[in-house]
Amino acid sequence: MTGIGNAPAVVKASLGLLLLVVAAACGGTQPGAAEDDRERIEDLETGREVTFEEMIANLGRARVIYVGEAHDDPAHHRAQGAILEALHGRDPDIALGVEMVQRPFQPALDTWVQSAGAEDDEAALLTGVEWEERWGFDFELYRPLFELCRSEGIRIIALNARKELTRAVARRGLTGLSEELATELPELVLDDSQHRAMIEEALSEHPNMSEAFFERMYSAQVVWDETMADSVATALAAPDAPRRLMVIAGSFHVVGGLGVPGRAARRGATPYEIVLPFTPGRDQSHPSISRGPPGRYRWVGSRHPTTP
Repeated sequence: MTGIGNAPAVVKASLGLLLLVVAAACGGTQPGAAEDDRERIEDLETGREVTFEEMIANLGRARVIYVGEAHDDPAHHRAQGAILEALHGRDPDIALGVEMVQRPFQPALDTWVQSAGAEDDEAALLTGVEWEERWGFDFELYRPLFELCRSEGIRIIALNARKELTRAVARRGLTGLSEELATELPELVLDDSQHRAMIEEALSEHPNMSEAFFERMYSAQVVWDETMADSVATALAAPDAPRRLMVIAGSFHVVGGLGVPGRAARRGATPYEIVLPFTPGRDQSHPSISRGPPGRYRWVGSRHPTTP
């Protein structure tokens, strides 16, 4: 269970819903989508279908490119790989930010990229980032993307908060943190009404919902998003910053720009674009978003970069 480790069952259920099941939301069902499942890329701002090449040309003008995912959907990971490969081909000065690895484990990512061909390097990577304990989804889904980074020398940046922090917030709230954990908190914006409404909708059917319970769950979600946003902005402000950064994360963290993108933009990480892979036949309707489209592009089918 992502980011919550050995939390009590009630916390696992709530954060599981919040950060995994709903994170699979990938752009929402547009009118007629159920009847039209052919592979295509939709520009959600204009309503036009565009080619893969058109999308890449526009994404190449952004400083940050967020590509969502349902963590267990191979098509979404193939889409991410195709986008990263194409962006790198246009301009190799790009890095990859990943929700899947927590910030203290950056050295293991650096070693992976720098040690192509080393014996048992994948095993060392998975051990070094504590993949099974802290992420848990099958690495096979992510292997092509990680191998692309290693073969091309693309830096991978750990974005996520330690699970010890998010788990403690979910259990005890922000005021119940130890002094040590409190030092890991980024700047938090907890009064975004649109974001709160989205999370409240996601948790609306939880059987143990109460005001206090919701506040803990919401605070944990904000800590998660703000930490990743802080990581994005920090990477782009560093002396050795890449020209652009592609971020992969559960789509619930990027949809509508309400999670990571808007919070990173508050820290200066602009301009940005959002791509939401969508697999027909999966339950991927997104919560209500009233600030505009859920992303710039919706890649339906997301199997390979074809021209619609």
